[in-house]
Amino acid sequence: MNKQSLQEAFSRITIWKKGEQRAPHKPLLLLYVLSEYKKGHQRFFDFGSEIQGPLLELLNSFGPSRRSHYPAMPFWRLQGDGFWSLKNAERCSPRIGSKEPPKRELIDFGVAGGFDEAAYQLLKDKPKLLDKLAQYLLEAHFPESVQDIIANRLGFSLTEVRKERDPKFRQSVLRAYNYQCAVCGYNLKHDCIPVGLEAAHIKWKQSGGPCSVNNGLALCSLHHAAFDMGAIAIDEHMKLLVSQGVNGNNIVERLFWDFAGKEIELPKNKGDYPQDSFIYWHHREVFRG
Repeated sequence: MNKQSLQEAFSRITIWKKGEQRAPHKPLLLLYVLSEYKKGHQRFFDFGSEIQGPLLELLNSFGPSRRSHYPAMPFWRLQGDGFWSLKNAERCSPRIGSKEPPKRELIDFGVAGGFDEAAYQLLKDKPKLLDKLAQYLLEAHFPESVQDIIANRLGFSLTEVRKERDPKFRQSVLRAYNYQCAVCGYNLKHDCIPVGLEAAHIKWKQSGGPCSVNNGLALCSLHHAAFDMGAIAIDEHMKLLVSQGVNGNNIVERLFWDFAGKEIELPKNKGDYPQDSFIYWHHREVFRG
């Protein structure tokens, strides 16, 4: 295996799909493993003691809001993606109607997983590849504001040039919203240049969201990050929703809870209003109410 073949394998990982639901389970598992390899971890990770807890924590933080997450699924199913191998897997018996065995068997039989020997050796020989693979996963599955949060949490250095943004999207969205944050009205300019004002996708580009004004919101950088992390959302009446998990000091109270239940600032052209289908996707797949 060489650098190119491993990168191609990453680009082809099979992601579970059901309608428009997000499934970042494999990407988050791989990001965690890559971050541990950066720290010098050996090839294999024990599922019960080293994967289950950390992956569940990442899924709860950066995955869609679900009643339950199942770390065993990506851990077992990555075997089919060409670079992941398991130890002691032969002792397990997949359940009827399922591709993976019960979580209890993975723990009881000490099943461990990691990159196969060739891929692991390649990463040891080319350690810079760890950050490059991580950056690919982040760009492919998360918006930029969330990429930075995950990278900082897991210790990745995103030094490569990011994919170009669509300047027309940003310009069109900011103009439609009169160059102010739809939540708080922030509109700082340095001379005539907006500072800290961004165009947010309601339905992420990584999930097929278009670069159209009705899939955008003009938000200050603070509310943009909160929106992408699921701390805030809007409902079908264009009113702000704030997650019950939002907490902090008086400044947080003023910047978030003071706006809860209030209608956001909207474009003059009703055709530019956020589309209901995009709002519904964000509420279902991102908002952590």
